[in-house]
Amino acid sequence: MTPGPPVEAPELSPNLRLASLTRREENKVIDMRRKHSYARCADAMKFFSECSSKYTIGVVWKCKEHKDIMNECLRRANTVDDMDRARSIFVSEKQKGLAEKQGKPRTLI
Repeated sequence: MTPGPPVEAPELSPNLRLASLTRREENKVIDMRRKHSYARCADAMKFFSECSSKYTIGVVWKCKEHKDIMNECLRRANTVDDMDRARSIFVSEKQKGLAEKQGKPRTLI
């Protein structure tokens, strides 16, 4: 079976190119959301941490309620809508940065 001729990719508008994030940028957004959710759930995480520091193997049974509270808080803090909102904030900041760079003349060293 021989491969067919290569198909050219359609040209995307600049806005669509900015809307797609690289892996590094996506990881930045995830880290930003993780820090935000940890800050929102600090009390629940401390509650679980205090319980888990008292037990070794029994932490699975003794701190189940604490773990459930912490996980529910983190689940509520990390919704799909929140991730989409964080991505759109990141893209808008990226667009502002590119707009500022376009106004400045480039210098060669």
